[in-house]
Amino acid sequence: DKNTLMEIYKSMQLSRLFEVACTKQYMAGKIKGFMHLDNGQESIPAFMKIALQRTDKKYSYYREHCHALASGVDPRKIMAELCMKEGGTSRGAGGSMHIYDKPTRFQGGWALVAEQLPYGAGAAKNQIKSTKSLSRDGDNRIAVVFVGDGGSQNGRLPEILNACSTQKLPLLIVIIDNGRAINTFTPDVASNTMKFELGSHYNVPGILVDGCDASTVAKAGLAITDFVRSGKGPAVMQVHTYRFMGHSPADPEHERGRKDEKTWAREHCDPIKEFEKKYIACGMLTPDELKAVKKEMQSVVSDAVAFADASPEP
Repeated sequence: DKNTLMEIYKSMQLSRLFEVACTKQYMAGKIKGFMHLDNGQESIPAFMKIALQRTDKKYSYYREHCHALASGVDPRKIMAELCMKEGGTSRGAGGSMHIYDKPTRFQGGWALVAEQLPYGAGAAKNQIKSTKSLSRDGDNRIAVVFVGDGGSQNGRLPEILNACSTQKLPLLIVIIDNGRAINTFTPDVASNTMKFELGSHYNVPGILVDGCDASTVAKAGLAITDFVRSGKGPAVMQVHTYRFMGHSPADPEHERGRKDEKTWAREHCDPIKEFEKKYIACGMLTPDELKAVKKEMQSVVSDAVAFADASPEP
């Protein structure tokens, strides 16, 4: 319905504008250390906003800012954490790669590739115990782990799929597949790039979704999340995306054809632009409504930057 579409669009605009602000903060020397941006992959936090509950435990990788936003973490606290200020989620101790927020059950970004997988599995087992101990508001809790295409090559993944399938644990694994692990193209290191099929060896269902289509990601994500909530065991969702930014601001992106590829992708694989075109064309949303949302989200981001700038050093 229209309200759901507006929530998807709000989430994507907040994610995009927040990352743009992060770039400016980084270039101004206010964000220090490593930083990894999510521009172009906004359909995934939008799915989180629609399908996940506050009681679900979320385990992200180090490209986590937008996942924290979608989980309900205060944007001001996130920006302050990135700037290593007292007002941050961990009083500046975690920085960009280690956002943690107990109230929203956002279990942080994990800097080591695929390190979050076994922790997510453990959380899934704990979610069952939590559900059984609560009479309300605890029903059907799940754990969700996000991993990149590079991380999906890690040996932890098949082990986790097997263990969680055997015990019917409520774990959803989301593989964010932008086709390259830094500068290593997935087909160069993976004999089968359809990672969602890996679960079939362990009786774990999986789906493949086009990350350029945010409403499709949300719909498919909601369906597979409902499957996991039903107590039938784990599931895998692989999302094909195109990330507009390099691995980090330090990535020179020297691989051949990258500039032309990015120009094409911004025209054809931008989930925000594709969403706007689709729903303006069918009359469900208007340009004025979308402009108002963007203005509202820009205000939220500007407030977050001002809060971080004013926050004292820890």
